[in-house]
Amino acid sequence: DETDDDCNGDIKVVTGKIEYLQELVIGGIWLMPIHPSPSYHGYDVTDYKAINEDYGTLDDFDELIEVAHDHNIDVIIDLVINHSARAHPWFTEGYNNFRNGLFTAGDNANKANWYNFYWDGGQVKYEAGFGDGMPDLNLENPLVRAEIQSIANFWLDRGVDGFRLDAVTYYYTNDPAKSVSFAGWFEGVVRAKNPNAYIVGEAWRDQGTINTFYAGIDSLFNFPGANSGGYIIDNITSKVGSTLAFQLAKTYREAQAINEDALVATFLTNHDMDRSAQMFIFDQELRQKLAASIYLLTPGVPFLYYGEEIGLKGTRGSAQTDANRRLPMQWQKNLDPWRTDVPDGTTYNMTNQIREGAFDLLEVPFSLTNHYKKVLSVRNSYEWMNYATIEQIVIPNNVIAGLKITSRDEANTIYVLHNVDNVEHEIELSRLKDDADGFTIAHDIFTSQIRATITKEVLTLGAYSSVVIEER
Repeated sequence: DETDDDCNGDIKVVTGKIEYLQELVIGGIWLMPIHPSPSYHGYDVTDYKAINEDYGTLDDFDELIEVAHDHNIDVIIDLVINHSARAHPWFTEGYNNFRNGLFTAGDNANKANWYNFYWDGGQVKYEAGFGDGMPDLNLENPLVRAEIQSIANFWLDRGVDGFRLDAVTYYYTNDPAKSVSFAGWFEGVVRAKNPNAYIVGEAWRDQGTINTFYAGIDSLFNFPGANSGGYIIDNITSKVGSTLAFQLAKTYREAQAINEDALVATFLTNHDMDRSAQMFIFDQELRQKLAASIYLLTPGVPFLYYGEEIGLKGTRGSAQTDANRRLPMQWQKNLDPWRTDVPDGTTYNMTNQIREGAFDLLEVPFSLTNHYKKVLSVRNSYEWMNYATIEQIVIPNNVIAGLKITSRDEANTIYVLHNVDNVEHEIELSRLKDDADGFTIAHDIFTSQIRATITKEVLTLGAYSSVVIEER
């Protein structure tokens, strides 16, 4: 934080880093909760139309939107509409009304009907799937929905390009169909205001449950592919590229079968997970580079958790807090950001975790940061990639993940191959397509200085490296 020395990071600082994001070839920013909140995480909102004073003001936010758009970078914000904070004025009024009997059923304007209150053993209780501090909103109440629409329009009018929807599977407890319907309602409300708005939902569940939500919204996070046990990192660790390719193809095929406009949001880790930099025991930086190549070269809208591109570390910690996973960004060497507010009292000094900062690493030719930049540049060279399809290419050598990626109109096709092994391997090009006139390496995404080579019959691919092949 360069403005007030508290290391929280505020909106002005984000605005000042837009050129870095543009240099990294980032196309959009997701801001986690920016609203006033009594907690460090911000997922218990007390005012949906304001900015947390730790982060700045609405004027600061407007400036961020303007600067980001000037650099062709979209901005989406977290919107937490499953629940509010217990400290929200709506809840305070509703709780008092319910406790004192100052309401009638069906009176939608009464805040007692904005939540799900009930009596239990002489005490007022309420539905709160995320704990007493985050009471669930009554999404059946049409005035609650009207308020949610007003909140969405407020931020759309300020120029936001969409929303990340928190906890979509919890909208209606034990009623997935209603939750899907509500998510679809919200997407319709937003698209009526801005047809190009992007909405992505958090459905942290198995693939089958996630798929049901594609009937409501177009984009969902690919949780089965993420985290230490997810199929991207797991198959890199176990050196099984064939399974990786199969699972990627299956994920996209199933989503697009339900919604032809499905935009799978693949990622490695997020703010609720330990960071990916520490999930590899051997060949750590090479495997981090390979993981970046794999998930960023998938269709849909891949997400990069800040700091992943510099190898930032952070675990949940002994006190079971996610704060350690959300440590400040290391912008430059010797900046020495820290925080002492973690429950176990430990000071986390990130200069002991990584060698350099983001700006320094952009100057290092083979740094992890520059690898991210390179892969993002490759991806952005295929403008049709977002809505493409994936097919697995079956290759006898199980360490190679073979993928055929085709544009929606079938006018464009590329072949993406990843070597998850620590030695080079040869691939017979006839496995890609029998009747091809010939193939050429369009992009050689090597993790060291060993380059891929190609003949008429064979591709040689280096350890932990990837390649994009096109027909001549």
